[in-house]
Amino acid sequence: MILVTSAAGNTGRIIVQRLVDAGFDVLATDIDPKVKDLNGIKDAMVGDLTDLSFINALMEKATKVVYIPPLFLAQEALIGKRMIDSAQEHGIEYFLFVSVIHPILSTLLQHTAKREVEEYLVYKGMETQLPYTILQPMHYMHNFNPKVVAESDKYSIFYNIDTKVGYVATEDVADVVIKIFSEGKKHDKATYELVGTPAYSPNDLIDMFNDVTGKKAVTEYVDAETFLKQIQANDLFFQAAVKQLAYTYSTWGLDGNSNVLTWLLGHEPTTFKDYVKKSLAK
Repeated sequence: MILVTSAAGNTGRIIVQRLVDAGFDVLATDIDPKVKDLNGIKDAMVGDLTDLSFINALMEKATKVVYIPPLFLAQEALIGKRMIDSAQEHGIEYFLFVSVIHPILSTLLQHTAKREVEEYLVYKGMETQLPYTILQPMHYMHNFNPKVVAESDKYSIFYNIDTKVGYVATEDVADVVIKIFSEGKKHDKATYELVGTPAYSPNDLIDMFNDVTGKKAVTEYVDAETFLKQIQANDLFFQAAVKQLAYTYSTWGLDGNSNVLTWLLGHEPTTFKDYVKKSLAK
């Protein structure tokens, strides 16, 4: 049975559905009770990954792991390391870590935490021969919600609307997960950058959205402080992570190369326009 963590989130739900559709037995876990409502899963466990006994209980039921870290959590690096230790202790057959593009970047808190976990996994893999793969997805397309933009005719974003960021469709990442579990240890010890598109600015995204829909939506910059107040985010780490993300994206953007994802998929990755069309058709 394949354990998927953070399974009720945007990334987790899609990976779970792809695994179920491919015929894999899935144990889904999340702190959100909605994880129990996911279609086709064999089992669900609601709990907090900061609880060591809960991690062990998960590993006792699983044979393989898709570890998707919790979003913007101060204990992220500690959780990841404990997940790896527990996987090794329980004889997990394969550990797939959904990390992030360029974890070496020091100006992004969520990247540096994943860099620590990647390093720990590499050492543990050499020490114990725990089979693993590290996936490094680019910024997810689902952070741009076409239905919300269509309703409001506005895309509000908390970083510079002219700096450029690459994107990847969550479905493409999920298809890579299926490929790895279908082909087995061929992918052991591999680290794959998963970049789907060239780098686009928020203004570029709105231009493409308008091309697809015929609408006249606009881009709106909202400073990070205002954004955090709007979503009522009071956690100190969450606030710091969002502010660093806003600074990094505004200063440098974020980009990468799509060759690896294209090779893994066997076809071109999902384009942003295709993503908009599919999202609005649902």
